[in-house]
Amino acid sequence: MGNDNKEPIVSVIMPCYNTVKYMHKTLTSLFGQSLKDFEAVFVNDGSTDGTKELLEQVKAEHPDQVTLIHKENGGQSEARNVGLDAAKGKYIVFLDSDDYIDTDYLEVLVHAAEENNSEMVLSGQHKVDEYGSTIFNIDYPIHQYPNYALRRLNPHGKLYSREFLNRHHIRFAVGKKYEDNPFNLMAMFLCKNQVILQYNGHYQLIRSDSSTAIGIDPEKIPYDALEEAIAYVTEHKDLVADMDLFEFTVLSFMTYFIFQGNRKHIYTKKQVKGRKSDLSVIRKLCDFTKELIPKYLPKYYKNPHVGIFKERELMFSQRAGVWLFVRLLRMHLLKPFTVTFYRLF
Repeated sequence: MGNDNKEPIVSVIMPCYNTVKYMHKTLTSLFGQSLKDFEAVFVNDGSTDGTKELLEQVKAEHPDQVTLIHKENGGQSEARNVGLDAAKGKYIVFLDSDDYIDTDYLEVLVHAAEENNSEMVLSGQHKVDEYGSTIFNIDYPIHQYPNYALRRLNPHGKLYSREFLNRHHIRFAVGKKYEDNPFNLMAMFLCKNQVILQYNGHYQLIRSDSSTAIGIDPEKIPYDALEEAIAYVTEHKDLVADMDLFEFTVLSFMTYFIFQGNRKHIYTKKQVKGRKSDLSVIRKLCDFTKELIPKYLPKYYKNPHVGIFKERELMFSQRAGVWLFVRLLRMHLLKPFTVTFYRLF
């Protein structure tokens, strides 16, 4: 970068595993950024398809701007954590090796953080297919709804203070799926001066062979990490600007996690004919939830955001789903209802 070892303003961490056919577009968008003061931290997670060679070529082309780490395959969470430990920037941005970003992406997020002395910036994203067509958008319509309640728990479209993440030792759960959910449950609610932007500059590629599109191993659900994240936030509630919103976010996430998120994984194209679902996964999820919520959020049923006619900026299905989830949990009917729901649908 030619800045005499001055720390970059932002580190872009990119775990890479066998995505060489997508990475040219990703790398073009990264090195075409209007903000030039960034370092790229590439973590090659044991790729076997030419990713290693491509990254070494990029390192040779940008020797002062690229940190390149080769490691044995350990999964995306471990690769992101390795990147976090190696990063030198004031801020952290995560970019998957098959995603891409608008030219002003880093500039917009960094400017918002600097202007507001913020430890975390949230923005929206586009989910796109392999042809670049939009599947759907994730938006934060705060101009229309300043108190917009829904918080997305993925790392896309977000910027973090590196010092903040290290201070609270916020890291990804290794060897698990949904690893970004406990990470962001901590980050979103412990951070200072959070900024939410009505801006979508991140394009997440949804592939048919990606981890978000195939069946999930029940052992990879991050039960421990979720509980640890919720416990840590409640223990540090003096740092949380809005505990009601944290509670509502947990309730919304568990509603989605039980009724929708795992449903799309359990019902896979490769399922055995006649087998609708693995109900043991659902039973375990319900038992976990029944213990988790009352333990850390004992007044969850009084949450002011929960209600069919509240938070009207949210979709009716979201409002109704959380409302139903809370009632089922309070009446100890969550597991029988959910098992019946999966059997019928």
